[in-house]
Amino acid sequence: MRDILIILHRTILLLVSALVLQDTWAEESPEAGSEVPPDPVALLHEGRYEEALTILEELELLWREEIARENTDQNRRGLFNNLWFRGIAKEGLQKFDEALDYYRQAHELIETTEFLPDDLANFLQMSGGVEAKAGLYDKAEKTYLQAIEQRKKIEPATREPGLSISQNTLGLLYLTTGRYQEAGQLFREAFAKSEALRTEETNYDALEFQHDCLGRYFYAMRSYAKAAQHWEDAKSYALSTGKIRTHPVIINLTQNIGLALLRLGPGSQDDARRYLQESTGFARELWELEKSPYNTLQFASHLSNFGQLELASGNNEKARTLFRESLDLAGEQLGSTPRFLAPYHTNLASSNRHLGNYKEALASYQRSMELYRTSVGTRHQAYIEVTNDYLETLLLSNTSREKVATETREFTSQALQLFDDIIAFGTERARLNWLRENQLLNLPCSLGTDPSFIAETILRTKARVIDSLLSEQQNSARDPELAQLRREREQKQRELDDLLFSNEDQDRISTVNGELSALEARFHSSGATPTAVATTWQEVQESLPPRSAFVEYVRYSDLNNPGPDNLSYGALLILPEGEPHWIPLGTDRELTTWLSVMKSRLNYRSYLLSTGKTTSPPALRMNAALRRLYDLFWAPVAARMPKETETVGVSPDARLNFVSFAVLLDEKNRFLSEKYRQLVYYASARDLLVEQDLPSLRGGPWSLVAVPEFETHEGVSDAEKESTDVLSRVVMDTIEGLADIPGVRQELKLLRKIMPRHREGSFSMNSSEQELRRLSDSPVVLHLATHAFLLPPADQAASAELQDFNQAPDHFYRSGLVLTEAKKAHAARARGDRVPFDRDGVLFSNEVQNLPLQNTRLVTLSSCDSGMGESVRGDGVLGLRRGFTLAGSAAILLSLWPVSDDSTPAFMKHMYQLSLATDQIGQSLWETQRRNLSGIDPSDDAAMEEAILRYGCFVLCQRGPLPAAVEMPEIREPSRTRWALALAIAAVLVFFVTRKWRQEKKA
Repeated sequence: MRDILIILHRTILLLVSALVLQDTWAEESPEAGSEVPPDPVALLHEGRYEEALTILEELELLWREEIARENTDQNRRGLFNNLWFRGIAKEGLQKFDEALDYYRQAHELIETTEFLPDDLANFLQMSGGVEAKAGLYDKAEKTYLQAIEQRKKIEPATREPGLSISQNTLGLLYLTTGRYQEAGQLFREAFAKSEALRTEETNYDALEFQHDCLGRYFYAMRSYAKAAQHWEDAKSYALSTGKIRTHPVIINLTQNIGLALLRLGPGSQDDARRYLQESTGFARELWELEKSPYNTLQFASHLSNFGQLELASGNNEKARTLFRESLDLAGEQLGSTPRFLAPYHTNLASSNRHLGNYKEALASYQRSMELYRTSVGTRHQAYIEVTNDYLETLLLSNTSREKVATETREFTSQALQLFDDIIAFGTERARLNWLRENQLLNLPCSLGTDPSFIAETILRTKARVIDSLLSEQQNSARDPELAQLRREREQKQRELDDLLFSNEDQDRISTVNGELSALEARFHSSGATPTAVATTWQEVQESLPPRSAFVEYVRYSDLNNPGPDNLSYGALLILPEGEPHWIPLGTDRELTTWLSVMKSRLNYRSYLLSTGKTTSPPALRMNAALRRLYDLFWAPVAARMPKETETVGVSPDARLNFVSFAVLLDEKNRFLSEKYRQLVYYASARDLLVEQDLPSLRGGPWSLVAVPEFETHEGVSDAEKESTDVLSRVVMDTIEGLADIPGVRQELKLLRKIMPRHREGSFSMNSSEQELRRLSDSPVVLHLATHAFLLPPADQAASAELQDFNQAPDHFYRSGLVLTEAKKAHAARARGDRVPFDRDGVLFSNEVQNLPLQNTRLVTLSSCDSGMGESVRGDGVLGLRRGFTLAGSAAILLSLWPVSDDSTPAFMKHMYQLSLATDQIGQSLWETQRRNLSGIDPSDDAAMEEAILRYGCFVLCQRGPLPAAVEMPEIREPSRTRWALALAIAAVLVFFVTRKWRQEKKA
C-alpha cells in the first residue's frame, strides 16, 4: 500500500504554484467591461474545477481577441496563463490527456514570449507533474530538469525555495519510478539547503513539502521511524501556515504518520490506530460533504490504508471489506488510468491470502503485477514485493512446485538487481532497515529444489551491508576529503544518538537529524557508493583446498509451514568438487531453546567454580543440549561431507553466530574439535575470495593491551545515576559489578616472552581509551585483555524482526570494551561533569571501526562475551566482531561466554605458540581447543562443563582464503628437572673454575 502515497500525488505544489501566479493573473486580466468575473485561481484553490473551466473558456476568447488586436508579450502571457490554468483544472478532474493538451498549447507560446525564469520554472514543474500522472515518465523527467535549469538562472539569493521544490519534485518522480538512489540524493541535497528557509519570513509551505518528500523516501526505504518523524515535522509546518486538522494536507500527513507507525510493529500499533482513525474519519466527512473526484480518491486511499491496520490486527474479514469498498470507489474515478489501482488490488489480494482464498488472491496479485509492470517496470520495489507475495501464494495454493520454481528464478533475477541498487547507499542503519524485510531467500529455500540457484541468491545477498561498508572504508582510506566527511558523519550520528538517549530537546534532535542528512548527501555525492561484484559458487569452490568444505547457513521463513513461528535454518554445502547441496535444518525456536539450556548449564557451573557454594542444577544436562544442537544443525550437513573432510569454513546466520561448533557432541559423544583438524568462521562465502597481502605473524609489531585494574573513583548515588542519560545509566549498572582481573598480568607476561621482538611493538598495562585510540600503526597482532560487556536490550519484548534501527540506537551500543578509567569517567558524568564520549573509558563496537588495523592479521579479544551482540538476519552480528572487521583486521578471536581468569593465560600462550610455528591462526585455535577438550568424559557433567566453560568459548572469524590444514607441532615446555640439573652443573663448573683461578692467583 505504500505506493499509494506516491501515486496519489497531493495538490500542494499545484496550489503553491497557482498562488505564485495569482498576482500575475490579476495584473494581466483583459478588461471586459465593468463586471469582474469570479477569480478562477480562487476556484482552483477550492477544488471547484468545473466552475473554473467555465470562466477560463470565456476568458480565453477575450485573450485571443486581445492578441488579434495587439500581439504583445503581455497578451500572450495572459493567454499562456489561461491555458495553463485550464490544464490545472483538467488535472484536478483526473483528465490528464486533456490537461496535457492545454499544457502543450501553452508551451508553444514560450518560444515567442518573454518569461521570467521563476514563472517559466513554475509552469514546467506543473507540466512535468501532469506528464508523470499520465505515465509519461521520461517526458516528465526532461521537463523537471528544464524547470531546475530555469531555477538556476535566478540570482542565488532568491533561488530558494523554488530550486529545492523543483529538486524535490524530480525526486518524487525518481521515487515513483524506482530510481531510489537518485531520489535520495536529490532529497538530501534539497534538505541541506532547507536551513535557508528558516528566516524571519519562514516559508512553511516549502518546509512542509521538503519533510513530506523525505517522509515518502524513508518510508519506501523501510526506515519507518525516520519517515514518521519527517511527516510529523511536515504536519507541524503545515499547521503553521494556518491549515486546520480537517484540511486535506493535514489529513494526508496524519494518515502517513499512522502508516509508518503501523510498520514499526505491534508496539506502535495503538498509536497507528489513533492516527489512522482520525485521518479516515476526517476524509469521510469531506467526502460526504462533497463527493468530488479528489475527495473520493482521498477517501478511497484512507479506507484502504485503514484496511492495512485491520489486517495487521488479524481482522482479515473486516480488512477485505474495506479493501473492496476502497477499490470500488477508486475504480469509479480512475477508470481511464487503471495503473493507479495497483495498490488497491495488492491489498485485496493480501486479505484473501490471509483468509485462505488463494484463487481470488492470485487473480488480484496478477492484476496488480500487470499494472506495475506496464507503468513503472519490473525493477520497481512495489512490483518486486507484489510478485514475491504472488509466488508465495502460488506455493501455498498447491500449484506445481516446478512451475513455482521456474517463476521464482525469473523473479529473483529481477529482484537482485533492485537489491544491488539499494543495499549500497545510505547509512548503515538505513541499509539494515531495508534488509530487515528482504524475503528473497524464502521461496528458493522453501522449494529446496535448486541448490545452485540458492547458492547464487545467498552469495548475492548475505553480508552485503558489511561488505558495502568495508568498501566505503577502503575508499575513505584513499581519499582524505572523503575520510574527513566520514568522520564528521560518525560524530554527528553519535551526537544524535546521545540526544535520543537523553530523550529531550526535540528541536535539537530535528536540527541534528537535518545536519546528518546533509552530511550523508555530501558523502554519497563524493562518489563513495561501492559497486556490486557478483560472486559465483564455482569461484568459491575453486578457492577451497582438498579435503575441505564450506557451509553457508541461512535463516528463512519456511513457507511449507505457514504460521507466525516458521523461522527455520538451512545450510548450503560447497565441496571442492561437484554441485552444491541444500540441506534443511532445525527451527529458530529449537535453536533458541537449546542455546538457552547450554547457557543455563554454563552459568550454573560458573557459579559453583567462582563461589565454592552449591545450588540446584538446571533440569536439562549440558550433554543433551550439545547433542541436540549437533543433531539439528550439524549432523545433516556432516552426512553430506566426504569422510576425509578435515578443514571446514562456516558462515553462520542469525543466532547460529552464537554457537561454538567445537563443543558440539556427535553421535559417538565426541567433540567436534576432535573430528576435524580446523573449523573457521566467515561472514559469507565471498570472504574466501578476499585478496590480502599481509605479513606473517613474525613480520611486524605486536601490540599487547591489558586492563587488570580500574582507576579508583567515588561512588555514585541512585539520584545521580538517574540524572544521566539512558545509555550511561545502563553502562554504569553493567560495569559497576566488573571486578579487577589480575590474571591478565600473567597473560601478558607469558605473551611478552613469546612475541616476536620488533622495535615498533608495544606493551600497555591499564590502558586508557585515548591510548587505545592513538594506536598509530596497524600492528600485526593486537591482543586486548580486558573486560568486554553486552548490555541488555532496551526492550525485552521487542522483536528484532520488527525493530527500526533509527528508532533504537541502543542496537549499536550493546557491546564494547572497558578501559581503565571507565568507572571513574561514568561516575563523574553522573555527578554532572562533562565527559566526552571518546574519553569515557568505554569503546563501543561502532567506535572500534576507526582503529587503524588495515594490515592487522589478528585481533584477539581475551574478554568475556566479546563475540556476542545483536544478530542480524543476513548480515552478521552488531557487535565487536563487526567493529574490528570494519577496522580492517583479517581475523578476530572472540569469546561467546565469560572466559576464565586462571586458565586463559596458558590457553592463549599455547595458541600463539602454535600460530607462530605454523602461521595458521584458525587451525592453531582449533587445535588448542582440541588438546584441552580431548580426554574429557562427556558423561562427567562437572568435568565436561568446566572444560567447555574454560576452552570452548573461543571462535575465530576471518576474511581471506581457507588454508589447508598442516601438521601441528607439539609445544613442549622446558622441563623443570632439566633446568635444575643444568643449573647444578653450571654451579659445579663455576665452583671449580673459581677455585682454580684462586689457586693460580695465590701461586
